[in-house]
Amino acid sequence: MKVSTRSRDLGALVAPGVTAVSYAELQAVPFAAQARGGAVETSTRQTSAEPDPTTTSPRSQLRALVKCGRPHQWVKNTLVFVPIILAGEFHVREAVLDTLLCFVALCVIASGTYILNDILDVADDRKHWSKRFRPIASGALPIGTAAIAAPIIIFVGLVLGFLASTMAGVALLTYLALTLAYSMGLKRVAMLDVAALASLFTLRLVVGIMAAHVPLSHWLLTFSMFLFTSLCLAKRYVEVEGASRRGQKAVSGRGYRAEDAPLLMSVGLSTGIASIVIMVLYIMFDAFDKTFYDNSEWLWGFPAILFLWISRIWLKAARRQLDDDPIAFAVTDLPSIVLGVGMLATFLIAWL
Repeated sequence: MKVSTRSRDLGALVAPGVTAVSYAELQAVPFAAQARGGAVETSTRQTSAEPDPTTTSPRSQLRALVKCGRPHQWVKNTLVFVPIILAGEFHVREAVLDTLLCFVALCVIASGTYILNDILDVADDRKHWSKRFRPIASGALPIGTAAIAAPIIIFVGLVLGFLASTMAGVALLTYLALTLAYSMGLKRVAMLDVAALASLFTLRLVVGIMAAHVPLSHWLLTFSMFLFTSLCLAKRYVEVEGASRRGQKAVSGRGYRAEDAPLLMSVGLSTGIASIVIMVLYIMFDAFDKTFYDNSEWLWGFPAILFLWISRIWLKAARRQLDDDPIAFAVTDLPSIVLGVGMLATFLIAWL
């Protein structure tokens, strides 16, 4: 039977071992696809009507749930150990155990609130250049599953916190309330969102203070607010710059516009330098009077190294080499790790 030139050319493109189809049959495919809602089915891609077993199996959903909880962010919760170390109480067994329990509680609560935040942010995350790959935004974790798991996870964390101490539990409740307020509205208010994030970092220190039963340090909390405000502004600066490079006039789901980038950098650098000044004032007017510092002059190395690290963060941000999260960047960046070890060493030597 004579085959038309058009059909013969198409047949040449069919791989060996695959049954050839006629040109008329190929023409019919788009019309059949429209009848099925516009999705062309192939042997290698499933349709939206068929659930993907790799995303609906219990094991894959558990993996997605763990990923949605952002365990890599737990490094931020190590701030709960700072008060017990600075107070020189790390040899007290009960204080150490309660602090460890509050660390676990904070990690659990933080993961639960991350899941809730992703549920509330799913529409904006799907428009974001990197957040669209998060489990809920990508569809790997069903919203229904996440909505059931998040409250249970948060409740378990609160129970652990109250087991450590009543005041630690209250501090964790405050942390939870501020986190929920941030997720449901504060994150959309320019500058107020940054203040809320910095407060969440500082509340981690408060949890550590309550868990270890050590005196409240106004120096530490003030230093924390300024330092973490600078880092949170670096995070927003990177987001605004990224949106601007992609031709967007505003950051989706946030209260910032492309022209806000210079302001964010100015305020971010200012608050970073302010944190260094606060540390210098602490050393001058308080640290030398502390009895647990045998070599307090070594503390002068801390603000010097801190200046180098803050400068590196903002230099990377200006060069568009900083990740969305400066803290996540710091724990993977070798120079930042070296500088962090140097800052820790100044305190350790000061105690010796």
